[in-house]
Amino acid sequence: MKTIVKYVVLKSSDYQLGTPLFQEELNADALYFDQIPNVISYQHLQFKVNSKELSRKQIAEGQEAEQHILVKVIAM
Repeated sequence: MKTIVKYVVLKSSDYQLGTPLFQEELNADALYFDQIPNVISYQHLQFKVNSKELSRKQIAEGQEAEQHILVKVIAM
């Protein structure tokens, strides 16, 4: 299933509140949400996952389902 994961910063000395850190698109199964690690590394910085939100869309007529995951992180 098409999966779009967006990482947003809640607290960091290098980023403002709500700054999108990065976004990735991948093909993943419905269990990917539970497989997201508790610590994310990005540009030599460590971020702790504060919360995750999942939304799924099923398009009619046999087209592929899509899921969007919003991951909110805090700098460590």
